[in-house]
Amino acid sequence: MMLHQGLRRWLWLLLLSCLLIDEVGCSGDLDPRGIPPLTHAYVANLGSHTVSVIDLRSFRNVKTIAVGKSPGRLAASPVDDLVFVGNLGSASISVIDAKTHVVKESIAVGKNPADIVFSSDGRQAFVACYGSNTIVIIDCKALAVMKTIKTQAGPVALKLSEPRKQLWVAQQAANSVAVVNLETQTLEESIPTGNGPLFLEILPDQSKVFVANTGDQSVTVIDTQTRKTLEPIITGRSPMQLVMKPDGGEIYATNFDAGSVVVINTSSCALNGSFSVGRNPIRGAVSHDGQRLYVTNYGSNTVSVLDPPNNRSVVASIAVGAQPESVYLTTDDLYLFVLNSGSNDVSVVRTDAVGSGSNALFAVIATGANPSAIVAK
Repeated sequence: MMLHQGLRRWLWLLLLSCLLIDEVGCSGDLDPRGIPPLTHAYVANLGSHTVSVIDLRSFRNVKTIAVGKSPGRLAASPVDDLVFVGNLGSASISVIDAKTHVVKESIAVGKNPADIVFSSDGRQAFVACYGSNTIVIIDCKALAVMKTIKTQAGPVALKLSEPRKQLWVAQQAANSVAVVNLETQTLEESIPTGNGPLFLEILPDQSKVFVANTGDQSVTVIDTQTRKTLEPIITGRSPMQLVMKPDGGEIYATNFDAGSVVVINTSSCALNGSFSVGRNPIRGAVSHDGQRLYVTNYGSNTVSVLDPPNNRSVVASIAVGAQPESVYLTTDDLYLFVLNSGSNDVSVVRTDAVGSGSNALFAVIATGANPSAIVAK
């Protein structure tokens, strides 16, 4: 079955995106410290059908795990030692034991598993299967499918609202968002959005859902109580991701085709400023104190460092590998891992060295081909 044109573009931008380095290279004037409590990072390599395991204490690639075809999504259980890998090309989930770093199970799901989220108790995992227009619910104890729910075309992103017992689903090819009732495990309603909804965020108080419409230049806002859409927010061309501050007060939208990041005030649902960044900003991560925003620029091979509370300009621009995409910021905010899909490696940035005169690029770690997703465990 041919992939929908919107998914092909999304995969090209986010997943497909060669200077290979055999081992970690650390700058001489910085010593590793502040090692985060999570011990390993798992990197899905879309082009080599593998997952790389990176030791967060030594900053080395310590193992390569063969998984299904074209792994593009990862999720770590909040309770158990499990990492789920969504294999876009083989309609399956590979389950990795995080203690032994081996695949303990392969679970058949729908076509093109594009997103995975766990319930907070770790008992269930929800998988959006783009190619089969389904949500698959997995029993994480039995490691087996317990329910399949039919959706509209192109389910691509998921967000849980456990206080409301809801799962929100971006249906990219149908230009809509679905609401799944977690108690009855049924799809209750589909709500129209802009063109090509690709990413969702839910406010901490669960009152609103924000939807990035990558096919146009808008963000749809949905009242979760009434399920009515508010006035759309005009951003810039092709908003790819929404990055929310921990307190939920602001959301930052990366506009891939506009070279900008806009600031959305979530109370007024209006724009509250913008940043000019590098070419094709695609992904972002915000520090846990909300003081720094890091944005990968796919087209200029850089990371823009922003200071949203105090300065609506770029604080620093850090050169990384080719076609940087996904990012992971450690829980202590000290290390930023940047996946470079074009150079097949991960750049590690020491965030406390940004602007200090020291080399902020702390290490480069070789991975498999086209690293596309990262999760720590």
